Amino acid sequence: MKPKISPEAYRGILESIRLDTLYLIDITAKYNEEYISSSLNLDIKEKYNFEQSDGILKVFYTYNLTAKDDNFEKPAMSIKAKYVIKYDIIKETTIKKEFMDIFSDLTISLLLWTYFRELVNNTVYRMGMPPLILPMKRI
Repeated sequence: MKPKISPEAYRGILESIRLDTLYLIDITAKYNEEYISSSLNLDIKEKYNFEQSDGILKVFYTYNLTAKDDNFEKPAMSIKAKYVIKYDIIKETTIKKEFMDIFSDLTISLLLWTYFRELVNNTVYRMGMPPLILPMKRI
């Protein structure tokens, strides 16, 4: 299958942006003690969207983690975290979805994964649950 964006075009856009900052913009954590069991299954979903304006690329990246025993209706725990990653656009370019699909999978998800792992570890600890250390992310 042919890529939706050429490697040259991808590299050109990559050279046109520079990381400025990243921060957590929203977090929701829920703990349902009655659904705790020794056989919780983790499910982690990720999604992103982005906007470009006035020389800035803003990426909104959300992780949604649930820990659920299949024998129960509701999850024992859920953590949803939304991050903002800001890039300065240092050369005139238009950021398109084709670029962002690849960039999100290869760069942003890996960049944020360590922050999310640490957030989950600390949040689970504060909920009084046994440690939960998410694995390294592989692409």
